[in-house]
Amino acid sequence: MNNNTVFALLLAIASGLVLCQSCNNGTPRYDTRLIHADSLLQEHEPDSALLLLSAIDGATLRAANDRAYHALLLTQAQYRCYADITSDSTINVALDYYQRHSHERDKLTRSYIYKGAVTEVLGAPERAMTYYKQAVSVAPADDHCDLGYALLRIGCLYRDYLVTDSSDVTTIKQALYHFEHMPDSAYILHCLSCIGSSYIDVNDDSALVYLERADTLAKAIGDKYLEITNLRYIADLKIDSHDPSVVNQVKNTSLASLASDYCPPEERTHLLLIAAHMLAKLNRADSASLYMDQVNTDSLSDGLCILYNLTKAEVALCHGNVGQYQYYYERADHISDSLERNDTQRQLREVEAKYDNEVLRNKSQTYKSNWIVSLLGTALFAVALLAVIMAMRRRLKQHQRQVEESMMTIERLRADAATLTSQLGEHQAMSDELKQAIQDQIGLFTQLVEKHVTQYANSPNRFSKAFAQAYLSKQPDSRFWKALRTYVNARYNDIIDTSLATYPSLNETDVRYLALYCCNLPTSVIMACMGYKEAHSAYNKKRRVAAAVESPASLDAYIEMFK
Repeated sequence: MNNNTVFALLLAIASGLVLCQSCNNGTPRYDTRLIHADSLLQEHEPDSALLLLSAIDGATLRAANDRAYHALLLTQAQYRCYADITSDSTINVALDYYQRHSHERDKLTRSYIYKGAVTEVLGAPERAMTYYKQAVSVAPADDHCDLGYALLRIGCLYRDYLVTDSSDVTTIKQALYHFEHMPDSAYILHCLSCIGSSYIDVNDDSALVYLERADTLAKAIGDKYLEITNLRYIADLKIDSHDPSVVNQVKNTSLASLASDYCPPEERTHLLLIAAHMLAKLNRADSASLYMDQVNTDSLSDGLCILYNLTKAEVALCHGNVGQYQYYYERADHISDSLERNDTQRQLREVEAKYDNEVLRNKSQTYKSNWIVSLLGTALFAVALLAVIMAMRRRLKQHQRQVEESMMTIERLRADAATLTSQLGEHQAMSDELKQAIQDQIGLFTQLVEKHVTQYANSPNRFSKAFAQAYLSKQPDSRFWKALRTYVNARYNDIIDTSLATYPSLNETDVRYLALYCCNLPTSVIMACMGYKEAHSAYNKKRRVAAAVESPASLDAYIEMFK
């Protein structure tokens, strides 16, 4: 063998080794069906992607990278389509693989994101936050899509569960920055709407800027649901205007929203009152009264009660009835003063809590340095002891005030508890044990909801944040859900058992929502029991349950069949 032959052989071997190494270090080739499904998800067509992925049996895929990719895409499609997710086993297949092949950073990022999403669906928001933040830490700087979505999920968790400062707005603004760089109109719209609604209680000008941007974008992309929601927010900001052109504009906007097929039920009462208020301002009392007659006054929040009474006052003024005008105006003013007093008391309690924490920290430092203090002599020890005694006396007085406040709360809710108890007593089909379970949970959630709603009636977002800490430690237990299911079956001719037998796609959360909805509970109580912190979540769940029981008309029509 001559030298040229040997050299050629060595060169071929070296080239082969380099080629193999590059294949090992590069991105592996994936099944073309999975690549197509991924492109459908990027184009906001999750339904088509889920149909394609469901036709592929992941276990039959030969390559480990294909099985992991399939698990990731399937979880993503199921989550985006609001499918029932009861386990994290599928996404774990993807996460385990991409943690071992971390050079595929885009897929590792998405694995963390949807591991967090599944964890959140399964009821562990704190653990979900950890996965979202891991996604942000590993995402490439130019991956605007995944960075934006991870930050959006973090911002929504801040808003819905964990914090009471402005971290939600700050984080969602960061998400908006990434979506604008893609750009992705659907996610930009969602971010603008979230930021605008969060600003309503803080800065009207900033709220109006973001909501008007959201309204323009919603019209451009045809999102009727968010368009109506944003228009209602804007109408709230302009409702006090006396400019005839603005009044007429808000009136027309409200009436158009009410006439739309996409008007969300939870917005309807609010829009009716806005339309009536503006019609009264335009001296059209009869038209205003027609819309007022459609308002169910039994379920109005304190904030809507203020608007209701102010509208009644405007109608009375149109008729020249000064006495009625003054009566309704004073009623609205009284409710507003009560809310303001409650808010002031809340702020005072927050100041007291901060002071208590400072006292505890000082006391802790005193304990740590006691051995030094003892060396300074009896005089200094006596001064320190006196300071501790004074601190204990202050804490004792504060404890007594807290006990008195608790007793007042119990007395205020006693009448409501008696009413609910009497309603339970009318249903003979229930055992005493099941009645007691429902009665206990109603008492618990009535107390929590009353405590927070009276403070934040005009601010759903602030209510959500303040309610979160109390709710997370007092979730309904299995005994409550079992009792509620028995109660609803007895009242509505076995609606729960029949629905489960007829529609196997119903999951546990669907059944819980259906049972609560059958009881005609206020939206705030349903949100509390389900763990929802915004009306959009409750509305989406209602649509999903109606679709699951194949009731195109409405969930109310389906329930009516069992009466």
